[in-house]
Amino acid sequence: MSFDTLGLTPELLRVVADEGYIEPTPVQRAAIPLVLAGRDLLAGAQTGTGKTAAFVLPMLQRLHATGGRDARGPAIHPDRRPVRALILAPTRELALQVEASVRTYGARRPIRSVVIYGGVGFEPQARALRAGPGIVVATPGRLLDHHAQGTIDLSRVEILVLDEADRMLDMGFIRDIRRILGLLPARRQNLLFSATFSGEIRALASSLPDRPATAD
Repeated sequence: MSFDTLGLTPELLRVVADEGYIEPTPVQRAAIPLVLAGRDLLAGAQTGTGKTAAFVLPMLQRLHATGGRDARGPAIHPDRRPVRALILAPTRELALQVEASVRTYGARRPIRSVVIYGGVGFEPQARALRAGPGIVVATPGRLLDHHAQGTIDLSRVEILVLDEADRMLDMGFIRDIRRILGLLPARRQNLLFSATFSGEIRALASSLPDRPATAD
């Protein structure tokens, strides 16, 4: 199977080719068509299996198809350019890696993205959020800090990704995650990627509005 059988647009296929990818990994084969179809998803994937591309590539395609805006356009008020996709990651390192992938895979038609995490200055991140990113990659605690300070509005998020969800739960983020879920619109696409399907992960998935498809 090749990437051109998964339903990706020609521009994303060119990006995939630019990165030297020839065949999709199992998680990419399973996840990309489901995400493109708008399904909620609970996917089993270890680090290093290509899981980031499995959600970033179809996410970019869906955002563009439903009104995504090229980041090189003129600046407008953030209220008119909302956060449309939120990716939660357990660590600063993973958040940085994921946001770099968003920029790489979106190179031919960018959507502005921002990464926010703790341990660094708050105000530079607040300025970046005020610029109106379409995609935010965040660690849970710092995201809630920004919400508490009014520097981010999550009321128009269309796609939520929980990356390495099992690690986030192991690190004690379950309360933060549930608080964040309560800040999001009920109508959204939910994508959970986890190395293991523990009872807690399945309980989290079952709490989502739509029953997610499973890919493992």
